[in-house]
Amino acid sequence: MTLFQLVMLGVAAFFAFKIYEHIQTLQDSGEENGEVSGDEGRTAEAFSTFDSSQLIEKADEQREKNNLEKALAIYTEANYKEPKNAETLFKMAYTLALQERDGEALECFLESIAIDDSNPFAYIEMAKIYKKLGDDANSEIYEKKARELDENI
Repeated sequence: MTLFQLVMLGVAAFFAFKIYEHIQTLQDSGEENGEVSGDEGRTAEAFSTFDSSQLIEKADEQREKNNLEKALAIYTEANYKEPKNAETLFKMAYTLALQERDGEALECFLESIAIDDSNPFAYIEMAKIYKKLGDDANSEIYEKKARELDENI
């Protein structure tokens, strides 16, 4: 095999593993809640029939247990079922920030405040990320905005 073929094989294996990992997190969360019984119907029941508010509750539980990948997968499903929900986007962003995926977290925070700009916690979390990244100017801007919304923050 040529070097190029070996690299392509490695890339394909990586993406196959990531898909498998994602499906496992969805199946595991269903099994924990007693939704999957036996092997029959496993793939059909791996994807939830819950509405977005129920999914957010389940994701919150996973985040509290520090199962951040599972939480993010469930938040993503909730966002798919009810797009443009500021609460879901905020929680996705917060979970990404906990995983130190700062760029993705900032994008989600920005989407969240574009929908609902009254959440001071979104601004303060963005200020923390910018501070961590060494961008003091943006950090101060978002911290000031958070204090305008809630002076006790």
